[in-house]
Amino acid sequence: MDPNWQLGLIQNLINNGSLALLGALLTHLATHFHQGSDRLRARHFAFRRWALAASLGFLLLIPLQLSAGWKLYRTVDTNSQQQISQSASKLSELRQAITTTTSTQEIQAKMQQLLGNKVRLTPTQLRTPINQLRQELLIGLDQASNGLQQRIDAQSSFNPNGLIKETIRIALSALFYAAGFAFLSGLLSPSLRRAPTAELEGSGQRLKDYELIP
Repeated sequence: MDPNWQLGLIQNLINNGSLALLGALLTHLATHFHQGSDRLRARHFAFRRWALAASLGFLLLIPLQLSAGWKLYRTVDTNSQQQISQSASKLSELRQAITTTTSTQEIQAKMQQLLGNKVRLTPTQLRTPINQLRQELLIGLDQASNGLQQRIDAQSSFNPNGLIKETIRIALSALFYAAGFAFLSGLLSPSLRRAPTAELEGSGQRLKDYELIP
């Protein structure tokens, strides 16, 4: 599975988790302030099961974030290493071709073979003496090699601070939402663990009479 898609999904769930938690809290508060409403209490007790499932779901986002983040880092690192290796190989072959060719047309043919048919010498370069052209091209290769070395240095010192910070944010937010939903489900609050039948005894009816209330 695409790690970018996974990280995007996790980010959306976390960013919108506050709305779900707020809705759950309002349901709980409505039941608390309107304790005489059997309809609200019935819906509240039915909702508690979903709150527990939501709590477990947010907890599962933590290992999923770690796994997707590590997979993304490895993918980016591997692709970067491959690109650097291919660029270094082409530069080496191009340098060898420039130093061994004996005409400008042969240089152009070698460049097109290595870099594609779109690469062409300018009319001025085609009229330039071969030794002078060779020196100019080698200077350009040296500049390209320096740029490639800078990429290698940047890759070796790469520190995925952004990904680490986002993972920490996701983990802390997921723990907060998991605890919030666990509390509303009654898992962390003994006062919320009373059986539904006990809550409805005062009205002389059992919870099952309200299970089909829309």
